Amino acid sequence: MSKLKSSSPDTVSGSTAVTKSPAVKSQIGPRERRDHDLDHSVGYLLNRAASIIAARFSDDLKAYGINLQTWRVLAALRHEDHQTLSDLASHTGSELSYLSRAVSALETKGYIRRRESPSDRRNIHLSITVAGAAIVSELAPRAWQIESMSLKGVTASELAATLKTLRAVYSNLVDNYEDASAVNRKLTVARRVRRREARDGVSD
Repeated sequence: MSKLKSSSPDTVSGSTAVTKSPAVKSQIGPRERRDHDLDHSVGYLLNRAASIIAARFSDDLKAYGINLQTWRVLAALRHEDHQTLSDLASHTGSELSYLSRAVSALETKGYIRRRESPSDRRNIHLSITVAGAAIVSELAPRAWQIESMSLKGVTASELAATLKTLRAVYSNLVDNYEDASAVNRKLTVARRVRRREARDGVSD
């Protein structure tokens, strides 16, 4: 633990200077390691952090009878109403099969409604109800509280660098998929999200 503390940035002064400690010097790239040290694995550390954040928020969601999947649908519709199922899949990063079940559950509870497009009955638009919007308003502060808690001691510059790195990691894995399985549902969803982001960027 002492090595980790010696290499941490000065969060009090806001300095992000790197301390020349043995811990920093001993870190080696993944190509140079013969084993797979989880403490230096990007995938493991990302998953560990995401799992804890999800677990903390899931406790709050239980009181409302919803889960993370349905929460993301509500939050996405609260942010941008009247979306198709495909739009929601892009916004939430969810597979259509799981998303369909979440939408059905929310509709049964009266939190969202679906309407057919006047021009094409096959085109279904989903919108959030007053009851659904109320849930988002009540839970949003808790979501921000958990996120703020997770960033305790992290400076603004460190957060900016972290977000930039995470976006780069995501882009590298989605855009370079030559070695990926031909049928990979999560990757398919991720590509759809990337296409939407690119389209939205052009339209802006």
